[in-house]
Amino acid sequence: MTPSKPEILILLQSYRPGFKSGGPIRSISNLVDALGTEFHFRIITQDRDLGDTVPFPGITPNQWVNLGHAEVLYLPSGPSGWYQMWKLLRAVTPETVVYLNSFFNRQFSIFAMLMFWWRLCSPRFLILAPRGEFSPGALQWRTIRKHVYIFLARHLRVYKGVVWHAASELEADNIGRHFNPARQIGAGQSQSVQSLLNQSSSGVVFTAAAIADAVSPGLHSYAGKKPGQLRIVFIGRCSRMKNLVGALRLLHGLEGVISFDIYGPLEDTAYWEECRQVIATLPPNIEVRYRGELEHGKVGSVFAQSHLFLFPTLGENFGHVIAESLAAGCPVLISDQTPWRGLEAAGVGWDIPLADVERFREVLRTCVEAGDDWFAPISRRALGYAVERAANPEVIETNRKLFHGDIGFSGLQVGKLDL
Repeated sequence: MTPSKPEILILLQSYRPGFKSGGPIRSISNLVDALGTEFHFRIITQDRDLGDTVPFPGITPNQWVNLGHAEVLYLPSGPSGWYQMWKLLRAVTPETVVYLNSFFNRQFSIFAMLMFWWRLCSPRFLILAPRGEFSPGALQWRTIRKHVYIFLARHLRVYKGVVWHAASELEADNIGRHFNPARQIGAGQSQSVQSLLNQSSSGVVFTAAAIADAVSPGLHSYAGKKPGQLRIVFIGRCSRMKNLVGALRLLHGLEGVISFDIYGPLEDTAYWEECRQVIATLPPNIEVRYRGELEHGKVGSVFAQSHLFLFPTLGENFGHVIAESLAAGCPVLISDQTPWRGLEAAGVGWDIPLADVERFREVLRTCVEAGDDWFAPISRRALGYAVERAANPEVIETNRKLFHGDIGFSGLQVGKLDL
């Protein structure tokens, strides 16, 4: 008899066919595509896209449906959705791995964590991916509420039995500032997940990069570039974390014919009003247009028609949109608050500290003045760089080990904050 595949129960606020929450959907979708033949993925999500008030058309709530290599159940809003979540978590078996994709989301993370803490949900083990929520930029907003919850959760040891999934060493450090879980300090003999968790009261952290979209090394489609002209694009949610206001302010003082196209849901209307006020102060040579929401399937063509992706984000745990820009041959100008580092040395873009505003503007001026002979090679290198990153087999292998529980620590490092 063929043994059944290990079951992974994923809780995620928004999933396909939704697209507005961006990176987490891409991370889970790519994970399912890459490992769906090895694991039995079941996904619990909302019956609507992020911020929408109506469900997806044609979706029947509370019913498992096949979507790619996964089964998906869409929860309705309101009390019935919470009750269904309760029933599903109570039914989790000791052979199942539960995978949460937020730290602060009430229904799709905190609720499950409390049931886990109260032993009302007893999986084989529980993995939590904070998705960048512990970055300094993310913790700037609703600070008191977030820090009170972090303090209580740490003091009460709610997260004692958790395997923290960090998408980069930067994110692992950010998690460690608040919970200081045991850290991987080198490859070695595998230990059981439970034996590792028993050695720390704040869980253990395992670093496994997100799986990027597959990239075809096909024909290079490049948007021609004339000196004195620059087509800039910004793709992302209109929220303070994405720092659209900062991107707009960087345009001040630039000469030449510049267009700046903005794509993404207007998640924070008050913040969008701040953006509009900055736009109103820009000179006539800079044309800013809000292009609306953008389905994932159209992202590549938008990047391919642009000269530069400007994204001074306050923090990303991975940054799928950065990978998509490079895959379309569009160089990137981003902050240093993402795992995408060393871009200038690779000749595919720039990652600059947020405080170094003059360096951002210097790069923008260089891009405006450049012609095809300078820009075309950068575009070709960007595509090659994306192909190389996407084809890295080590990324899939580390994710495979995470879900098998084959973490492979040679030692544990527990710091002073361990309660």
